[in-house]
Amino acid sequence: MGADNYQIGKMAGEYIGSNLRGRGNIIEVMGLPGSSPAIERHRGFTDALAKFKNIQIKAQVYGDWLKDHAQIQLNLVQQDLKTADALFAHNDVMANGSREVLNNMHLSHHVKVLGVDAMPGVGGGLQMVASKTIDASLVYPTGGKEAITTAFRILNKEAFAKENILQSLVIDSSNVRLMKMQWSKINSQQKDIERQQSLLEEQRQVYNSQQLILNIIVITLVLAIVFGGLAFYWLMENRKINRSLEVKNNEILSQRNQLMEMSARAEVATEAKLNFFTNISHEFRTPLTLILSPVEDMMENEKLNSIAGKNLKLIHKNIFRLLRLVNQLIDYRKIEYDKQQINAAPNNLVDFVTDIQESFRHNARKRNISLNLISSEKNINVWFDANMLDKVFFNLLSNSLKFTKDNGRIQITFTQNTQNVEIAIQDNGIGMEPEEAEHIFDQFYQVDNDNARGSGLGLSLSKEIVLLH
Repeated sequence: MGADNYQIGKMAGEYIGSNLRGRGNIIEVMGLPGSSPAIERHRGFTDALAKFKNIQIKAQVYGDWLKDHAQIQLNLVQQDLKTADALFAHNDVMANGSREVLNNMHLSHHVKVLGVDAMPGVGGGLQMVASKTIDASLVYPTGGKEAITTAFRILNKEAFAKENILQSLVIDSSNVRLMKMQWSKINSQQKDIERQQSLLEEQRQVYNSQQLILNIIVITLVLAIVFGGLAFYWLMENRKINRSLEVKNNEILSQRNQLMEMSARAEVATEAKLNFFTNISHEFRTPLTLILSPVEDMMENEKLNSIAGKNLKLIHKNIFRLLRLVNQLIDYRKIEYDKQQINAAPNNLVDFVTDIQESFRHNARKRNISLNLISSEKNINVWFDANMLDKVFFNLLSNSLKFTKDNGRIQITFTQNTQNVEIAIQDNGIGMEPEEAEHIFDQFYQVDNDNARGSGLGLSLSKEIVLLH
């Protein structure tokens, strides 16, 4: 299915021979060496020129179907271009490049350029002919309609031609305007068809929506009738029952109020227990994660080296952190009765945060993440509960390490003024959207990130601890 490349080449030769009136020199810019279209077009072209004895092909170059390749090859035969009367390129792209080379050599006024394809649209051969970039182009039909028709014939088991040779024609200044008008008309009709298809699809959707609404209305009416009948029946039954239950109403209402009050108390107690155990469960996760990494390193090393000692210390430190969290279970009754208090004491905040930072140093080093603490003062004495504030920095640094990619950066900065100390923990991680930042401290809120999803408790717990301070 398609055009005959031999006939394309032959038509090109006959067209050039006729325009040169049987006399002149020609340059041929062929496609990719060894490709069948280039071979067939060249063969048809030379066969057609054979009857013009005074026409000679001065040079043949391969442009590989590309504009810049064709220009490079033509620049190598500039002497032949100076004596050429016509140039035949095997496609419009190379013809366009050939025209640029001729323009640079100031030879365009007497060298006719012929291409192949004559594609419509911006940058196509049809536009090149209309703008006189090239003198003519041969239509190379794609046969889309014929291919679909043949495919349907095959599917329907109808007779079909095994070979379908599509006809070509030469487009030059004599018929290019007509061809452009035809293409514009076809393009306009195609847009009309697409617009009609879009309207048809919209109508189909409206019809489906109306059908759905109609079905819902019918079902609703049926249910309304059924429930209306049931409601009337139960109304009559209730009137009979109410007469016998009026005496017991006051007793039932009193019992109901008592049950509601007991239920409310139980709900408050259950909520306090749930918050306590979910928060403590979240606190278990980060220390256990920090313990796991050094243990894995020790298991992979057959012999303990200088790093093993540091890993053992890190394991020891985080085991004690976990024990402190277990001890918090003893405070359950305090939380249950809402008597949790802050045990504040003066501490050096810089040393306190530095000690927490060191717990993350191992994981940061493994992932080549820069973990730095910047403070203009070495001693910043502040009153705070070390056990509780430890959780805040632990959660914040854990989140930064979790959402920062390898080779990233985490920075802790202290800024002190007369009455306040500001601590900023910054990283160059994936960040979050503004709407996510509004809810980041809500309990159980999780950023939609499949690679690092937590329980949604850490930042909420951190906020509550800071508010208690």
